[in-house]
Amino acid sequence: MTPVLTLGIMGGAIILMLTRPKGINEAWFVLAGAVGMVAIGAVRVDEVPGIAGETSDVLLFLLGMMVLTGIAERAGVFEVLGEWVANLARGSGRALYVLVFLLGATVTATLSLDVTVITLTPVIYAITRRRGLPPVPFMFACAFVANTASLVFPMSNLTNLLLYEPLGLSFADFTRTMWFPNAVALITNLVVFLWLFRKEVPRAIPAIVTNEADPAMPREPLAAGTWARISAWGLGGTLVALFALGLAGYPLWWASIAGAAIMLGAAATTRRITLGQLSDDVSVPLYVFVIAMTVLVRGVEHTWLEGWSLAVPDGTFPVIVTGVVAGAVGSNVVNNIPMAVFARSALETVQGQERDLLAYATLIGTNIGPALTTYGSLATMLWLTLIRKRGMDVTTSHYLRVSIVTVPIVLLTTTLALWAVAH
Repeated sequence: MTPVLTLGIMGGAIILMLTRPKGINEAWFVLAGAVGMVAIGAVRVDEVPGIAGETSDVLLFLLGMMVLTGIAERAGVFEVLGEWVANLARGSGRALYVLVFLLGATVTATLSLDVTVITLTPVIYAITRRRGLPPVPFMFACAFVANTASLVFPMSNLTNLLLYEPLGLSFADFTRTMWFPNAVALITNLVVFLWLFRKEVPRAIPAIVTNEADPAMPREPLAAGTWARISAWGLGGTLVALFALGLAGYPLWWASIAGAAIMLGAAATTRRITLGQLSDDVSVPLYVFVIAMTVLVRGVEHTWLEGWSLAVPDGTFPVIVTGVVAGAVGSNVVNNIPMAVFARSALETVQGQERDLLAYATLIGTNIGPALTTYGSLATMLWLTLIRKRGMDVTTSHYLRVSIVTVPIVLLTTTLALWAVAH
């Protein structure tokens, strides 16, 4: 009876997580599922601290980056960056679109896809409003670049972090393997979008629109002041430390926590941050979600997968295709975070170079594949929430008309790119 209950609890938690009845955060449904796993004995109570400890490096890293990016966002760093990009386009709509992609890719690669969605979506929306541009193509760029540009570094995506340290992948090998597939994914996505939105992205950028009577009209951003420059330097210094520690083989959270502590101390001393703002920056439900999801997956493993090992096909290309397809399909069935947790457990049963290659292929599936649906990636779900708050009605059918053309093409070219690297 326990195996059936286990699947029922897992399935119920995922359905509630994706549908979010009454707008309840998905973390609480996953937590309820984790409690259910413990209640039926699929996971022992004394296992839970150890399971939480398995994710400690990931969660400490995220804690530091949440604090840092919150301080930088409030200081206007991202807004200044966005306006700088708009001015760099020199009046060309197409150039602005390409630059938005490049800015989104840079933020995603160095700070994670969630930072791109949270910080750049409102900034780029304000830029389009300020200049009278159609926002839809630019908003889609924010969503898709967050997913397609998140392959290059371990910290670019939570799914990367979930596989990176448990599987013993080195920072240098990860980047050396994934930079080319990441570049191919980004370029392919950009080319497809330039074609899809060719009639909506204007050749020339209209003059800046101002309307003081309209409180919804975004105002001009403030020039970069002293605190913005300090925040930018603090963020930049942390990124340098992240790369240094990663290449040296040390945990990434050392840099993020140290950088956050320094900037938080400076912000508190100069009264640039309040406890309320700090609590807004740190997403407690995210911590609940990651730990509870790991408990849920562990319950399924105990009842269904004990003694099971993953069968790896022969040949480089079949291995890559298996990982990409499994990651993409699974992410669009149960969301990419639980799929990455499942994949980690399955990959731990594989030994040798095949495991690393399968891990990289799976990440292509779990990073790019979820963009096919509105619920495949938590970043996409967050993006939809942000743009709908701003009055943009992007329906599921509208989203699918874009994604069903884009995602398969990007997956195909990125898969071929990984195959080329593997050779």
